[in-house]
Amino acid sequence: MSRSVHASLVVCAALLAFATGLQDNSSVSWPSLKFHFSVKRVATEIHGKSEFSVFAHPIETSGDPTHVLYDTFTSFIEDNTMYNYSLVDSVAYIYCRSVTGGDDPMVRCMDADTLPPINSIVAALSDAEAVSKITAGDGRVIPCTSGDSFKVSVDTVDFGMCFFGSRGFKMFGSDMDIKVEYLKKRLLIRAPKLGDSAEEDCEPTTLPSLVTSIGESFLTGNPVATEDRILEKAFGVFLDDQCSCRSAPRPCIFIHGLGVHVEKEENVDSSTYWGNLTGHTPCCSSTKYAMLNTVNNSWTDDLLQEKVCDRALSVSNSSNGSTISDTIIITHSMGGLMVAGAIANKKCELANSTTWVTTGSPLSGSMASDYIQESCKDNTNVIMERYADQTKQCPAGEGMKSIVYQNESYSTPELNAQYKAAQKAYRQNVYAAMCSNSYIGVLSSYQLRFWVAGNLIPHKSVENDGVVEFKSCAGGIPLDKFGDDYRSRFYVTGLNHFDVSFKAGDSLLDKSKMPVKWFECLM
Repeated sequence: MSRSVHASLVVCAALLAFATGLQDNSSVSWPSLKFHFSVKRVATEIHGKSEFSVFAHPIETSGDPTHVLYDTFTSFIEDNTMYNYSLVDSVAYIYCRSVTGGDDPMVRCMDADTLPPINSIVAALSDAEAVSKITAGDGRVIPCTSGDSFKVSVDTVDFGMCFFGSRGFKMFGSDMDIKVEYLKKRLLIRAPKLGDSAEEDCEPTTLPSLVTSIGESFLTGNPVATEDRILEKAFGVFLDDQCSCRSAPRPCIFIHGLGVHVEKEENVDSSTYWGNLTGHTPCCSSTKYAMLNTVNNSWTDDLLQEKVCDRALSVSNSSNGSTISDTIIITHSMGGLMVAGAIANKKCELANSTTWVTTGSPLSGSMASDYIQESCKDNTNVIMERYADQTKQCPAGEGMKSIVYQNESYSTPELNAQYKAAQKAYRQNVYAAMCSNSYIGVLSSYQLRFWVAGNLIPHKSVENDGVVEFKSCAGGIPLDKFGDDYRSRFYVTGLNHFDVSFKAGDSLLDKSKMPVKWFECLM
């Protein structure tokens, strides 16, 4: 049996397990729905899938006919692991297990904002407006053959929509199209079984949506009322919504953070440390990746800082002496401290023609380092101590020890001074920064580990990416400079620490979780 066929059978089996064997006790008589997503950007794929479906079923909302809430279910397979995501009675769940057997399934509650946003789409349908035609950015008219044209805005993302009555409707957007069908049989979706300890953390996260007459038509397939057919002027859906480079294209170098053992004497052409940015670097005339040993070296190490400068100096022919010219530098995590430290210690400097972009940098350190060192001494809890041992964090390497939290017990007066100097260099030289005030992130195979880290590590603030606090990442840049839209130069996101290295791409519709689009549109 081929891998793709096997995966399809497993997903079908998962759906049946969740959606059958139940009787329909809901007073809502509307049909269940199938939302089929066709994603146009690699960066927006979920678990590597550009095509996937989400099943939705309307449930009773305390007898209020003007509001509706949908239970939802979808399933993915990545690296032999099945991920089932469901929303049942306003509570979101993740269920994952190996498709080859072995360990028991893992079930947890999650934030509904991470799920494909079915209820956001449902809410937006009630505000749909009729239009005479749908026009793409290149002037093409999208035909609604034997259907009516509308415009819909989901979480400020615009779509054109063709409504075909009882045959469903289709939404057209710049990053994805969504086809919605009415199912002949009503599918009820049940919650996965949680352990007693996990149930305490499960709270409702989604509210019912107000449904207007036009919204009800879209959700049921009934005809749209005459008063809802009043047309606006032609509506443009910019399907080619890609950003172009507004500055001079230059060589780009990506400088990683903690966790790399193998060092390369020269920059390399690719690195699995970073996510896939192919097609999303319009200002990069070339792309190189530094590979430095950040496990056994601290960010304050003189030789490491010199190597950082050498790697950055090498990518542009116009760099001279210790001045990095005509270059775009992208740093993640401890990589930002390495560059800031090198500038502060006058190992190299940035010319005005060089742009420095940083993501997830711990400019004041991270409580993760303090906590791991405590765990290595068996001074925390069994879960964290076991995690530190299994991930070979014990004993902590020089890189990990160097990012202890500034002015805390594991830090030293000398390191505190190094932090202060690096923060000054950072504020004076960085062009753009991406930080996070939540570790919820986007759907990925590593998402859960940051939920664990965000809950277990004694961060000074709940605003963190699981590892680095927002304030530490900001590094003294005024907080009012940050915005939660991907077009903000200083970008505050809801991404976890790996997400801000572009590893999981962008959220479907949440503009506070679009790191790839942020970088693409930045310069």
